[in-house]
Amino acid sequence: MPYAPLPTDEQLERVREAIGASSLTHKRRLEAGLGCTMDVLSDRGNQLVLRRYGPWAEGSDTPHRETRALELMQRANIPAPAPIWVDSDGIFENRAIIISFVDGEPDLTPANPFEWAEQLAGVLTRIHDIRLEGEDIDLFPPGAGQDIAELQENPELILEHPLGEELLRRRVLLAQRDIPSEPVFSHTDFWPGNTLWNDGQLVAVVDWESPATGDREMDVAYCSLDIRYLGMDRVADHFIKSYREVTGQSLPNLGHWEAVGLCRPMPDIGKWVGAWLALGRDISKDRARARYTEVLEAFLERTG
Repeated sequence: MPYAPLPTDEQLERVREAIGASSLTHKRRLEAGLGCTMDVLSDRGNQLVLRRYGPWAEGSDTPHRETRALELMQRANIPAPAPIWVDSDGIFENRAIIISFVDGEPDLTPANPFEWAEQLAGVLTRIHDIRLEGEDIDLFPPGAGQDIAELQENPELILEHPLGEELLRRRVLLAQRDIPSEPVFSHTDFWPGNTLWNDGQLVAVVDWESPATGDREMDVAYCSLDIRYLGMDRVADHFIKSYREVTGQSLPNLGHWEAVGLCRPMPDIGKWVGAWLALGRDISKDRARARYTEVLEAFLERTG
């Protein structure tokens, strides 16, 4: 996604007035996200983050949904940025919000990978424990089926991969075995790159652009696959094991959601490499493609 231009002095002044800051200056740009432009602003040393969504968010309630999700995180004492302001006046060309700054960085090369996986599993269980009430039920409707709809509408993207047809067939087979379960509040893009760490501790879950309700297995599957793409199969297994132990859930639909997750980067996982590099993971497109095929082959063998 092309990044939005730097905020102008006029825009910063209007934001300053809107949030009641004493002053507001642009400090630096955060580069990594695929769907948002993020800039760090400073109010006399107090740092804030300006998030501007891409054109995909036009006409949607994404800013309000992310803001409410962050409010729920604060209420549940789950580490996440605090919501501050929603641009309801069109100060910026793209939809925008401001959230608090969290002193941390994504960690895709953990020093203690198994402890790292346990922290990821622990915070995910707390997210799934949130119970929605009142207007939140309508604000966060079932959304876990969006990826399924996309792969059903564009199967040709999956079929470009040599193993694509087998993956699609396996997805259908596993879906037929799904066991109905109570939907949970879900991040829907929970992976290590959407967490911040400081001195080995998880300090925030970020990028709440698309929270919804759905099978708990979706978040677990997507995160475990991303860990596998990073070359840490045993760590991914430990993440799943830790989640099961904490929740007491057997995750009967995990294989189906792994199949859906494996379709997400199609036709070329190389498009994700830019984000990985920005987050400190040194990997080439060719290596990413080879690793993806290794993960896919192992999945097909495991679920065959």
